This record gives sequence, structure tokens and C-alpha cells, in this order.
Amino acid sequence: METTNKNSHVVYWLSTCKFCRFTSNKLDGGNMKQYKALTIGIILAVLPFNSASAIIGFGIQGGQSLFTVGDRTQSRLLTTNPLLEEYATINTGSFGDAPNIGIYLYLDIIPFIDLEVDAIVNWDKYQFSFENPLDDLGPFDAYWGGVSIYFTARRKIVGFELPILGGAQLFAGGGYNTHIFAPITNLDMVLKLMGGDLGVTPEFSEDEFVDFVKENKIDKTGFHIQGGLKFQLMMLDGFLFYRQTIGDFEDVLDAKTYGSMNLRLGFGF
Repeated sequence: METTNKNSHVVYWLSTCKFCRFTSNKLDGGNMKQYKALTIGIILAVLPFNSASAIIGFGIQGGQSLFTVGDRTQSRLLTTNPLLEEYATINTGSFGDAPNIGIYLYLDIIPFIDLEVDAIVNWDKYQFSFENPLDDLGPFDAYWGGVSIYFTARRKIVGFELPILGGAQLFAGGGYNTHIFAPITNLDMVLKLMGGDLGVTPEFSEDEFVDFVKENKIDKTGFHIQGGLKFQLMMLDGFLFYRQTIGDFEDVLDAKTYGSMNLRLGFGF
């Protein structure tokens, strides 16, 4: 938001207040005319917010991540005898396009750019099974998920008016992000659960595995770019945007980068 626009709205508000006082003092006829003058002043003071940009905003955010983790099979040879090959094998099912939900906050106090932060939670479910020469377990339900925080600097590209929605703008931006993810099930995780030997009888339960995943979360960082549409009607804010997250996420979602579509609804002041 331009600094001149902010100053003009302040001047407009002060002028409106003076108009109210002047009108209420000049009109005769008692309280009714004073109420009318006050009502007119309030309406005139509120109208500029239809097209003005807010300097602070917050609200809720939801969306969907755009990635797919396919079915995977991982095996490990347990014997050294080439005539008697025995394997431990884990099979994991596919999942993807995980939903997300969170909150956001932005500040528009610096000329030319807006600063924002949003925190979201992703989640999904898949199945896995394990087998070795002695026994097999599963399929079990496994849960993938994570918590992500995005720090973004964005800038308006062009502003315009939309019917009903009022003031709107196209924007683009980018920034830094940090994450805590649950790992995708693999043989190394099962190896730890089985005390370091994949060849023994597997005895862990689904609950034990879920607890193990919670205790072995993976920290990640990355960068992102995003772009979309912001619209504002009086004090109501809305954002619809696409975001591309870039980093090394192969051990948590089988990709270096992934996209997401996001919708925000909140208040701007």
C-alpha cells in the first residue's frame, strides 16, 4: 500500500469528524438533527474502506498440498549365503494432496511490500506392512503430517475493482519457511523398533509404531514463491493464491519441491 494513500485516509477521517461537529452545531431542531448529522459523518468515514488497503490483517487459512507419494517397496537382504537368500521387506501405500489448515497475519507498514507469516498443519493417512522369514505384520494405518511456518514478503502487482468484492489486487511474493514433518515409514525405522535386528520375530504393535514416529520427527527448511489474488470488502479480507515450496523434502514426501492452493479469510484494519 502506498504511504500517500494511508495519509489521505487519515486526513479524510479528520475532515469528516470536523464536518460532523460543524453540521451538528449549525442545525437547529434538537437531538434528531444531531443524530442525522452524526449518521452522515459515520457513513462518509466508513466508505473509503471499500477500496483502501488494510495495514494489519489476520484470519484463518485452508488449502490443499499438491503432491503424490506412490506405493513403495523396500527390501533388505538378511543372509550372506547366496544359496539361501532371505529378506526383510516393508510395503507402504500411496498418499497425497494432503489438506492443510492454519492461521495468518500480515503487516502493511512498509512502502511497496507487505510482510506476512502463516502457520499451517498438514496431515494424511496411508498403510504399511512388514514381513521377514519368521512372520509378517500389517497392514497398519500410518499417519503422515507436519507443521509449517512461512515468512513472506509480497508486493502488489496491479490493483483493480471487482463487482461485489470491492477492491482487489494481483500480488506476488516469496520467502523462507520452516517445517517439522513425520517421516515416511521405512526399514530403518522398523530396524530401531526391532532392537537392531530385522531377522527376529516382529512383535511391535500399531500403537508402538505411531509413538515411535511422533518421537522421530524431521526438521526441514526451504524457500517459496507465491502469487494470487487479494480482495477486500470493508473490513473483510480474502486471499486466493498458489504457493511453490522449494527444498529437500524427499525423505518426508518423496519430492524436492511441491505446490499448494490456499484460501484465506479474515479481517483487515
